[in-house]
Amino acid sequence: MKTTEIYWYETLTSGKVISLPDIDCSAERISRHADLFDAHHPINTSSNNRFGRAIAHGPYPVAQAMASIGNVIGESLVAMDKLGPWRFLTPAFVGDTLTASAMVLERRASSRSGTICLEVRICSSDGQISQVGEASLVVLRKPKDEANQ
Repeated sequence: MKTTEIYWYETLTSGKVISLPDIDCSAERISRHADLFDAHHPINTSSNNRFGRAIAHGPYPVAQAMASIGNVIGESLVAMDKLGPWRFLTPAFVGDTLTASAMVLERRASSRSGTICLEVRICSSDGQISQVGEASLVVLRKPKDEANQ
């Protein structure tokens, strides 16, 4: 999902929450992730584990959320500056659809860009926080011609 809105440094104020697209943990997507990274662990392919169900690879929801942030922020995104710390609180199960959001925690400005620190929350279908972590992004400042409109 690409956004039509561009989030410039000036619009990413502390406390702003950005909703992210749902994260599809279908068996097909988890299988493709496992193939891509050669990560075929029995906990992700079998229900014969302490959870009684196959769980999605932990990094998969993180990668999906970070890709979504890039698409949602839009063309003002320059780069990721830092990822982490990250906490895995509850498993995401194969077949789940997760929700995600990012909240601006703090900002540091420079002349043409700024760095924003986000708290990213990934929640299970019952609303319980499954993963939470931080990501710092370098984002462009609004161009002067757009700032005057």
